[in-house]
Amino acid sequence: MKQKFILSLFGMILSFAVCLPVLATVTGSLDVAAETPDYNAVFLSLSTLVAAIPIWVEIIKGYFPSLKGIWTQILSWLVAVGLCMFGWWQHLGIFDGIDWYIALLYGLGSGLAANGIADIGLVQWLISLFTRKKKKGA
Repeated sequence: MKQKFILSLFGMILSFAVCLPVLATVTGSLDVAAETPDYNAVFLSLSTLVAAIPIWVEIIKGYFPSLKGIWTQILSWLVAVGLCMFGWWQHLGIFDGIDWYIALLYGLGSGLAANGIADIGLVQWLISLFTRKKKKGA
């Protein structure tokens, strides 16, 4: 018990030491844009979205420790679709100006890529088959 306490105390001290330089960072101006976090950064590309999906899945699995096997993959697909539809609803990053079914395809594809079933390049190619070609003059 004492060993776990010392280990957790060491972990807290280490995490404080890591985030202390971040807290001490001073921006050059007091601009409001410099103080607000950029939540749009997760939705800038399919790669960043695929990287964010396992993080959310692990957070949710912390609340439901009995999730194992196929249920983890299903949860990953649901999180992927949920994140993509949220990005489409808020017009964030790559979801700005696309149709809802394309955002749904991005969700399904990012879920497959997050589980390691498909490659990001393959997912982007498959989605490009369903998107409309933009005219050069318009």
